[in-house]
Amino acid sequence: MSTILNNKERNRAFLKFLFFFIISVWLIVGAIYFDMRIPFKENDVLREQVTRYRNQSVAQEKFVSSMDQAKILIDSLKQPGVNSMYLNQQIAAKLRELTDLQYKDSSMYSRMNKNVLDLYLRYQDATNKVVSMGDIPGQLDDYKSKYEQTQRDLDQARRDIDLLRRASNAAGF
Repeated sequence: MSTILNNKERNRAFLKFLFFFIISVWLIVGAIYFDMRIPFKENDVLREQVTRYRNQSVAQEKFVSSMDQAKILIDSLKQPGVNSMYLNQQIAAKLRELTDLQYKDSSMYSRMNKNVLDLYLRYQDATNKVVSMGDIPGQLDDYKSKYEQTQRDLDQARRDIDLLRRASNAAGF
């Protein structure tokens, strides 16, 4: 058999070709692997976020429902003939339920729920004060009209006195 003269160069060129071919195939396979793998991870992250948002939405629905019930209870304090002590106990229980339903993190919902809860507490206090006043606003309106009538009567009396003084001074008394 005959010997090949450029055997070393051919072997070296073949090894270079094989090396670059393996690197190229590895890069293509790696790119396809990561291209397929990353969307699965991204989908998992997105599913987790959607689940978290759904949970927040359900919790907010419960909070809003309980908030509406608390408002109805507080508004019923203004009705005549209600047992305000019992109603205040029900309101306190509903406000405790609101406290339990609010988020304990630093999210927007947590701050909003805390502010709503504080507002409801102030609303209950204000309603209790209005109820404890009874008919004082009506009495104030009555007193205001009586005061205005008395002021008019006083002004008329002062005019009458001035007229009598002038008449007595003119007559020489």
